[in-house]
Amino acid sequence: MTWSNIVSGVDVARTALAVAAAAVMWTVGDHATFTVGLAVCLAVPVVEPRLLGSAGARPPLRSIAFSLLAIVAVVAFGFAPESAACAIAALCIVGAAFPFHLGYEAVRPHAGVRAFTLLLLTQPGLALAAQILDPQTVTLDVATRSSLTAWFVLTAIVQTGMALVRAEPMRALFGIAMSQSALLVAGALVSEHGFAAEYLMLAGSDLGLLALALVAGDLARRHGPMRIRPDNGLAVLEPRASQLFLVAGWLFAGLPGGIVFFAEDVIFHLLVERSSWSAAGMVFASVLNAIAFYRVYLGVFCGRMRPGAFASSPIPRVVPIVVVALILATVVFGCFPQWMTPH
Repeated sequence: MTWSNIVSGVDVARTALAVAAAAVMWTVGDHATFTVGLAVCLAVPVVEPRLLGSAGARPPLRSIAFSLLAIVAVVAFGFAPESAACAIAALCIVGAAFPFHLGYEAVRPHAGVRAFTLLLLTQPGLALAAQILDPQTVTLDVATRSSLTAWFVLTAIVQTGMALVRAEPMRALFGIAMSQSALLVAGALVSEHGFAAEYLMLAGSDLGLLALALVAGDLARRHGPMRIRPDNGLAVLEPRASQLFLVAGWLFAGLPGGIVFFAEDVIFHLLVERSSWSAAGMVFASVLNAIAFYRVYLGVFCGRMRPGAFASSPIPRVVPIVVVALILATVVFGCFPQWMTPH
C-alpha cells in the first residue's frame, strides 16, 4: 500500500467521522450524546494536522483550550439546567462570537480546507443554540436573548469586515461563511419562528458554500495558489467556472430567488420587532457580505489575464454537474421554503 493510499484512506475516514458526528449532533435528543457529537465536530480541525503527520502545522494551545472549555461548559449546563451562565459561555465560544472567533482564526490556517469547510457546514454554534433554547435545558429570558442577538450580529459585521481585506479567495469565502454563521445564531435567538427561519438559511448557506468551495478548490488545483488581484483574468480561460461561481455566490450572499434571501427577510422582520439596531446591523452585514463576495469574483475572474497563464487540465466534468445541482436546490428551496421548515 502506497503512502498516497494511506493518506487518502485517512482523509475519507476523517470526513466520514465528521459527517457522522454532525448527524448525531443535529438529530439526537439525549444531551450526553449531543455533547459527544459536538466534541468530535470541534476536534476534527484541531487534530487533522496530527493525523496528516505535519509536525510544523499544529494549532496553538489556546485553540484547543477554547474547544475543551466549550465542551466542559456544555456538559456543565447539561447536568445543571439552572446554570445559564455556563450555557451562555458555551454558546459564545462554540458559536465563535467576538472575541472568541479568534479561536477559529487560529485553527483555520492549520486545518485543511476540507476539515474547516465541514466545521462551517455543521454549524455547531447553531446546534448548541437549539440545545440551550430547549425548555428541558436552559430557557433564556427575553433580555438575555436580545443581548446575545446583538452580540452575534456584531460578530457577523466583524467577520465580513475581515473577509473584505483578505487576499486569498478561500479565506475571504470562509470569512463570509463565518459571518453567515453568526447571523444564523443571532436569528435563532430571536424567537421560535427565528429558529425555524435559521433552518432555511442554514440550508442555503451550506449549499452555497459547497458550490463555491468546489469551484475555488478546483481552480486552485489546476492553476495553483491564487490571490485576489486585478490581473488574474480567469474568466477568459474558465468561462464555465466563472458563470457558476457568480451565480452560486450571489445566491449564497442573499440574492432574491434563493433560500438565503427568503430566510434573511423573515429574520429581518423578527429582528425589527425586538431591536431596530440589530435589524440594521444584520442588513449592514448582509450588504458587506455581498460586497466581499463580489470582490472575490472580480479579483479571481476579472481583469486582464496574466501573460502565460494556463490551466494544467480542463475542469472535471463532475464539478459543473454538482455545482449546478446545488444551485438548482438553492433556487427550488427558495421557491418552496415550506419544504425545509421543521414544522
